[in-house]
Amino acid sequence: MDKQVQIIDEKKFFRLPFEKGTFCLKEDTLNANSKFRNPYDYYRIEISKVRFRNEILTLSIKLPDEPKKLVYLKVTKEVLLVSCNFDTDQTYLSRYAYFALWSQMLYSGTANFEEYYWPDFFDPNTGRSKYLQIINDRRGFDVYLKSKYPSFYKPGDTMLELQRDLELPKVETNQRDFPKDLSITDKVIGFTLADTILSSYHSNHYPFLVAFHGILSKDRERIKNFTSFILNENDTEGLTLSQSQEELLVICLKMRKLAPVSNADWQNKFLPNDEEIEKGKLLFLLWHHAYKLILSQKHTYFFHTRGLKYVKGKPSRSWLTQCEFMQEIPQLAIKKIDKGEYYQIELLFRINGKLNIPQYPSLAFFIRSKTNWLKKYLLGSYNDYLIVTFFARTHYKMAVLKCHYEGDFGDFMNRLSEQYEIIDS
Repeated sequence: MDKQVQIIDEKKFFRLPFEKGTFCLKEDTLNANSKFRNPYDYYRIEISKVRFRNEILTLSIKLPDEPKKLVYLKVTKEVLLVSCNFDTDQTYLSRYAYFALWSQMLYSGTANFEEYYWPDFFDPNTGRSKYLQIINDRRGFDVYLKSKYPSFYKPGDTMLELQRDLELPKVETNQRDFPKDLSITDKVIGFTLADTILSSYHSNHYPFLVAFHGILSKDRERIKNFTSFILNENDTEGLTLSQSQEELLVICLKMRKLAPVSNADWQNKFLPNDEEIEKGKLLFLLWHHAYKLILSQKHTYFFHTRGLKYVKGKPSRSWLTQCEFMQEIPQLAIKKIDKGEYYQIELLFRINGKLNIPQYPSLAFFIRSKTNWLKKYLLGSYNDYLIVTFFARTHYKMAVLKCHYEGDFGDFMNRLSEQYEIIDS
């Protein structure tokens, strides 16, 4: 059987197009290329995945009262190549091939073959891949990238397009603005960065700044009790605010209006639509306008909200973690490591010349060091934010086979090198 897999001539495969930009084959496409149809009555099809070698997935199929046949599938960037050890060529799709594909669609009318798209990851002499863990047991047939490798770029993957950057205000350094000149009171205003890592399945939101009212400890150095969030102008009655706090409150309310975005879930990550992209740009600008004011504040916190609907009422002490907003502007750097057959690309950032590894998961508009995630650095440009978000999808590391480097990926690295430091290693 191995020999049959090895000698299949790709020119003799039947070609079925995927839906644009996906690896999904629809039943309508299958039917448009075959005279066979799925039976309306019960029709017992015995099918199993046999092996995955040289990019070819071999299926065993048995139709009622007939011997087993083998169907071969090869996933390419735009089409599914199909062959069979009986009666299939580049012009004709056998019924064995038809029913093998139809059985993969179940009730959805669509089959997704992305799991088997691994171009050039196999040794053509042995048919095996040193990069992949292929498991075929009673629990099923699974293909995984081995854990020692980072995520690989594959031809056709969408690469980041840098944009024309926003004009941002210059961040200035202010002294801490705890209002000593105002009347002495136990009541105090603090500010927290509210974030849900853009992954909430309800009331998802961009990170925004929200003010809260608290009660100071006896030494007036910390907040011992969090009284309530400040969500409108009326919530500040009876409180004494400095000028910078009043300005920050106005920005907080603007941020909250821009923060809501569509929900995400464990299967579908957040992908902003055009309106949400524009809201994100406005929010990023507001963060830059607010930043010199934030740097002057004594009581700053981080709040992982798990959803916008929880930003209300009285904050729990366990919700808010004291954090520090840093005045240094992080400088992104991309490290390119030669690993022999592939390059490993890593995202790092410099603070005062020192290289840092970013903390995962990412915090939109900011970057944090893995060694101290409570120190928040506001990114210096919107393109910085796009790059951090892009690399965060793969935990800030990705790889590319050298045979795939030229073309889209190489162009991407060349664009990065025009604006960012590239470290060859």
